[in-house]
Amino acid sequence: MQFTVALVGQPNVGKSVIMNLLTGAGAVVSNYPGTTVEITQGYMEGPSGRITVIDTPGTYSLHSDTEEQRVAQRVLLEAGVDLIVNVADARNLSRNLYLTLQLLDLDIPMVLALNQMDMAREAGMIIDTTALEEKLQIPVTPMIASKGEGLEELEKLIWKAAGSPETLPARATSPMRFSPEIERVIGMLQGQIEQIIPEEEGKHRLHPSRALAIHLMEHDALDEDLFSIYPELAHLVEDLQEKVASKRFQCAGCFRGCWFCPAADDSHPVLPTCLERTRQAQAITTAVVRRCRLEGPVSTRVRLERLLDNPSTGIPILALVAYLAVRLTLEILEFAEEFVPVILEPVVGFIAGLAGSFRQGSLAEIIITAIPEGVLLPFEVVMPTMLSIYLIMALLEDSGLMPRIAVMMDRIMSFLKIPGQSIIPFLLGFGCRAPGVLATRTLPNRESRIVVSTLLAIPIPCAATLGIITGVARAFGADLRVIYGAIAVVFLLLARLVARCLQADSELVMEIPPVRLPSARAVAGKAWMRMESFFKQVLPVLMITGIGVRVLLNTGILSVLSRLDPISTGLFGITGQSLVSVAVTVVQRYAAPMVLLNLPLGAREATIAASMISLSLPCIPVSYLIAREFGWKTLAAIYGLALGITLSTGFVLNLILPAM
Repeated sequence: MQFTVALVGQPNVGKSVIMNLLTGAGAVVSNYPGTTVEITQGYMEGPSGRITVIDTPGTYSLHSDTEEQRVAQRVLLEAGVDLIVNVADARNLSRNLYLTLQLLDLDIPMVLALNQMDMAREAGMIIDTTALEEKLQIPVTPMIASKGEGLEELEKLIWKAAGSPETLPARATSPMRFSPEIERVIGMLQGQIEQIIPEEEGKHRLHPSRALAIHLMEHDALDEDLFSIYPELAHLVEDLQEKVASKRFQCAGCFRGCWFCPAADDSHPVLPTCLERTRQAQAITTAVVRRCRLEGPVSTRVRLERLLDNPSTGIPILALVAYLAVRLTLEILEFAEEFVPVILEPVVGFIAGLAGSFRQGSLAEIIITAIPEGVLLPFEVVMPTMLSIYLIMALLEDSGLMPRIAVMMDRIMSFLKIPGQSIIPFLLGFGCRAPGVLATRTLPNRESRIVVSTLLAIPIPCAATLGIITGVARAFGADLRVIYGAIAVVFLLLARLVARCLQADSELVMEIPPVRLPSARAVAGKAWMRMESFFKQVLPVLMITGIGVRVLLNTGILSVLSRLDPISTGLFGITGQSLVSVAVTVVQRYAAPMVLLNLPLGAREATIAASMISLSLPCIPVSYLIAREFGWKTLAAIYGLALGITLSTGFVLNLILPAM
């Protein structure tokens, strides 16, 4: 029988580090079914066989206010979880215990992994873990995950639970108790739930009646999902609404969370269940934590935190870090452009020799000739860029610098009506826009994700496109100032326009984690998991479309557009052959400038054509991801915007650019 462990905790508590320590580099990142939220799943091998470990998205509570919180709750309710490992930040124990008390209501065996104990001690906190075990009635294991401390004890508890869950030394026997008034309503709801959903149907194991009762009181966004599993609950809610409205069921009228109550409106106080849970978390923390006066010099880590969190010193330091990250990426890219062709030269030579065995101009010869270029460019440009960016991102995330860079960028991004953490997908987009679209999953809402994905699809050029556009400028004397200026103007105007139309919320709410020394193993594991997704989802599409573009060019299929010379020259100042390059962007944008390199162009025509290419249609990999993430209607709207922008750019530049 498969045993499943779920890692659950708030953001920035070290779940991913513990996940990597437990499962190694074999973990797989995938979307939770029916959502775009990523979860990580791996396996532990040991004496009792294989154990599945699921790393759920970071969530402050089980209230389903965000997609991530809904996924975390659905994993616990639907994935057959046998053991919860609740990872908590020892420095912020009271806030973390709120989630712990919610998890206890699920009646699933649980272990509390109290992480970052070294930072708690550094802050003058002495936590009595034995007393905490007695209060919560679950095992508590102190950890310093970044150093691997406490891992052995946690693994022992997991293996013990896998062998026989009831052997856990302090398994929870009773969840949190609320005040008598709230318990009366919970008891009433619990009794009715147990009557209409008999236990022998096997549903109570993953959905205990008490947890369902509290869930109904707190009016959660997951209600529709539960109603689909339990149609009986929908009938129960309708019945209670009728009873409360007709005063056949008396309540104090203070349970705003009882959404079936007609008295529930904005004039009522915050959910009393939430308030009581918060007070109990504070009371437990007060009982088990003793604070002592710190002696001796302030640690280097604390001094660095103070420097980074002070705007006058932090902004220049973080700006330097961001600059060095970009420089490192460019250096790796330059090295790869020289090194990768040497490595792949035998393969390219073999394919070229194979093409020579077919008749020149035959379909087989054209396809085989296209393969080297389709394979070489993704490995030479895109993959090294992604690897370097993923490593840098993992370093910045695990060191605590990434959220600080997002905060630093928030003032600039807020002008564009997008949150500060948008800098992450933008940085990825300059390497390859497809992973940038995937990275928008870190943004707080769908509207912000669509705004950023639109900017990635249209005005932001990938590294390969920038490199080849620069080559076009050198070959024909095109004005790079005009090309990059057009990109900047469209980026600014489009961001404001789309954000206003979608009414995107640009408010940045982000927890700033402590500065810490990242673990090399954790950084490497995180980068590898992301690269694995890139290899599976992005690289194959890049290679196939790259080969496809070269086949289209070699066969001359796209040359039919050259008949449009009178129209294209009059409107845009470019020939119909140059317009072919704009059409190619729908397949692969970095292939479009390669068309220009095979044409006799003047400086003015090259400038206009390169500008139109840089602001043209999203390529197939980006289109595929946008359709998968947001739907075909959103993709169609982006295509319409892109077509209008690229044609308008060519028309305006044709009007204002003097003859060169």
